[in-house]
Amino acid sequence: MAINHYALCSLVAIIFVIGFSAIHGEQTGSIELEVKNDAGDRLPEKDISLKIFKDFEKTPLLEIPSLPSNPYLISSLPIGHKYKIEVYMNSMYGDIDYVDLQKSQQHFDFTIPNAGGMRLTIFYNDGQTPLVNSQVTLKSHDNKIWGYSTTDTNGQTNRFWIQPVGKDTDYYFAEISLDPNLKFRSEPIKLQPITSQEFKIVTKWPNVIDKSITIEVYNNTKNKTSKSDGMFAAVLTDSKKNKVSESPVSNKGLAYFSNLKVGTYRLLILEKISQGEQIKTVAEKNIVLNGPEDIFKVYIHNPELNTDHLNCNCVAFRLDDIQDYFLNNAQMDMIKLFKQQNASLTLGVIASPFGTDPKLVDLIKDELARDENYLEIANHSWSHRVMTSLTKTQQGDDIAKSNKKINDVLGVKPITFIPPENLFNNDTLSVLQENNFTHISYHIKTANPPLFKKSDFYHFPAASQTSILQLEESSWKIESIDKTLDAIHDSIFNYGYAVVMMHPHEFSLYSDGSYQNKVNQTQIEQLSLLIDKIKKENLKIVLIKEIENFDKPQLTKNTQNKTKPIEQKTEIPNCNCIAFRMDNIQDFYLNDVQNAAISKFGEKNVPLTISIIGQFFGNDPKAINLIKEKIQSETPLRIANRGWEYVDHAIYDKEKQAASIKKTNEKIFQVLQVKPATFTPPLDSFNKNTIEAVNQNKMHYFSASITRDPPPYTNSLKHVPSTALFVNLLDDDPFYSGTIPQKALAKIKSNISQYGYAVISLQSQDFAAKDGK
Repeated sequence: MAINHYALCSLVAIIFVIGFSAIHGEQTGSIELEVKNDAGDRLPEKDISLKIFKDFEKTPLLEIPSLPSNPYLISSLPIGHKYKIEVYMNSMYGDIDYVDLQKSQQHFDFTIPNAGGMRLTIFYNDGQTPLVNSQVTLKSHDNKIWGYSTTDTNGQTNRFWIQPVGKDTDYYFAEISLDPNLKFRSEPIKLQPITSQEFKIVTKWPNVIDKSITIEVYNNTKNKTSKSDGMFAAVLTDSKKNKVSESPVSNKGLAYFSNLKVGTYRLLILEKISQGEQIKTVAEKNIVLNGPEDIFKVYIHNPELNTDHLNCNCVAFRLDDIQDYFLNNAQMDMIKLFKQQNASLTLGVIASPFGTDPKLVDLIKDELARDENYLEIANHSWSHRVMTSLTKTQQGDDIAKSNKKINDVLGVKPITFIPPENLFNNDTLSVLQENNFTHISYHIKTANPPLFKKSDFYHFPAASQTSILQLEESSWKIESIDKTLDAIHDSIFNYGYAVVMMHPHEFSLYSDGSYQNKVNQTQIEQLSLLIDKIKKENLKIVLIKEIENFDKPQLTKNTQNKTKPIEQKTEIPNCNCIAFRMDNIQDFYLNDVQNAAISKFGEKNVPLTISIIGQFFGNDPKAINLIKEKIQSETPLRIANRGWEYVDHAIYDKEKQAASIKKTNEKIFQVLQVKPATFTPPLDSFNKNTIEAVNQNKMHYFSASITRDPPPYTNSLKHVPSTALFVNLLDDDPFYSGTIPQKALAKIKSNISQYGYAVISLQSQDFAAKDGK
């Protein structure tokens, strides 16, 4: 049974007072304290803390860090004394009052001022231009977080209704952040009760940096690049890899930028390779533009000098609140999904309510016994009590007891700790290291992590999530996979890694005001698509404890700007032609966009091959009818097999791969009366078994990507890999001149020159509007 911390505090106080009374022969009594606001509303007990002083003593007789209940009975107080009671709301001073205890029990209503309203408007240093889309964290003088908001188009935050300031030494302040490298702290803010107040905050940052930014490109630690080193360009992108500006690098190794906004940018140094007109990224570096600094150095052959933190180019998924019976169907389906996707998953186990659910426990034990190393067990406390409400000794007991229980049940000893509600303090960190933990994972909103460097103890907080808790409704608001993916990009950009926080709730059905133990299959499928997108970007999916497992800084892979040169020309018949391959055709997903793209090819009478995912095709009349119409009208539309599920087929054995291809062929024939002759492996990933499975199904063409399937080809299949992604053709490349379409055509001609043909891979989402754009 867990120790009741509040009962323990009361017991200590009782023993103290009983001992004092026994010596002096005093009678004792109690005060039933009820805390309300000016409106007469009883306040939530978890937010209330007390300090109780006897007579004129300056040292508190009793301190209660968080009330167990409201009203609350303060017992064993010597009768015949006056007691000063100080009430705090979330550590902010509320008010003071006095009780003259003359009876064995007295009731006392304690009233504190009503909350005040605060809205902030944030400006650049001119005091007139609003700071849009900045992250604002409201904190009190003791650094406690009271709320978060993102500024709107007017630079305004949401309105915070919080405890007014009651002491001269108390205050609030706002921490304004453009990104983790650019933060501004406001002057102290004093909030009055009841009224709604407006506060204007002027930051130190200019709206636009009014001086030229110089980039110095070095060939070694001393010398800048020259003409003999090659032809280079400098490109600035934002965290989403959107190009912001570009500049050629001069023969003296210099590039220049101007009229840039304050912010952190990714600086890419691109080299043009003369043969094949290819481009590769030779150096990358984050640069922070905030006004004062205007010269930045970047090193082509010394990547360790280009960053102050490591970069694993990886993502870890964290599933919190693992416990017996609670939404266990969602818990188990998520574990199975990660196994199916051959992706790693860290499970945060709440130890006390864990160990007796046979379905959940047996599944986890079986997967751990397979030694496939895709599951990590993390300690998520004994009973989900917030660490910051416990003493250091209590935290130590909680963590040690949890690890013992987990080890007894699963046979593993966790080295990663996930603090409940993502809250911790220095005592937590000390206790973890005393208990041989090496990792902690919280959320970026509750604390700023140290730089990612080699260490004996790592901080790897989540900066992205699949849902956000809505406190008012006690429900979880689901984040779109695009928003989660954007947050993953931001985290890797800013910290060198990404951790995605998940809970069983958002993967369970919600009805009648509560979550049911029924799996939300839509969200499971969305999670699977998110994993697919992460893999497609060549990001590694790892356990939290594996994030640091590399020896030196790594360049972030950027498939939009980096192409692997073909060192040896292979004899390929030159057809001087181009083909288009539209992948991942399926029911209902962006079907209007999908149909519009297929129709456009038909209007232009341009051949198009579409690859179909078997399991998700056949029930959408809008998609099916159009494809049937194009086939029957003899439009140059060809059908390819994309596999039964959009899963890396290389994780399957030959028999399962062959079955996937066969089942999809049968489904396509059933729906469209067409027998595909081409197989396009999901994620363009394959192995020797894939080739044998394709041959076994008597298919003739194989189309992955040129980067994964380069020539020469030794088997009987005809290999026609894609040579470019459609989205990359539209990239505004600094080494090509002309409009975007002219640059795209030049890239296609470069493909034909190098490979004898060009195959352009495109998808429905390439043509879909995003965020209203």
